[in-house]
Amino acid sequence: MKRFFKKMFLKMGFLGLAYRTSYKLGLISMISSTYIRSIPIIENVESLIPVLSSKKIIAFCPDENTVLVRKTVLDKLIAASSMLPNGLKLKILYGYRSIGVQAKFWEEVCRKIRQNNPDLTTQEIKKKARLLSAMPNGKGPHQTGGAVDVLIEDKNGSPLDFGAEYRGCDGAVFMHSKSIIQEQKKTENCLEKL
Repeated sequence: MKRFFKKMFLKMGFLGLAYRTSYKLGLISMISSTYIRSIPIIENVESLIPVLSSKKIIAFCPDENTVLVRKTVLDKLIAASSMLPNGLKLKILYGYRSIGVQAKFWEEVCRKIRQNNPDLTTQEIKKKARLLSAMPNGKGPHQTGGAVDVLIEDKNGSPLDFGAEYRGCDGAVFMHSKSIIQEQKKTENCLEKL
């Protein structure tokens, strides 16, 4: 039945609307990576520009020389950082990822899943990995400069606790997860009010 509706919405051109609506209503915790990868990447002629550290932003990218994003993304990061309470900063870890860095992340996620689930087939490992990382084929938002990995840090440089480690592969916590503890909910609720 699920496949029937998916095919029907796809043929009618409403699959994206159905995913976005289901996500906003809380019926699904994340939009299908298969759907996201099916969206054609079209060059918008917007330059990749460096994210520079400032009073409210820390740009730190261990695998690339600089953090590069599209200008629209940078504008949104600056706007978001300006709404943070005093003492908090956005730490931007990655924007654009080269194919080499994306391949490194993909292999790392697959390796961790394989270690924790030795009975899974290669196909099952890839399916789980796609929930946590883009495949290194140049079709993800990081490979276009349209996405960022971001943490919110306190005045001591410690990341706020939202229930999952950055790039953690175990027990992923999705938006509006019911598995986070009360303290993490307080942090999430405080920032949602901004």
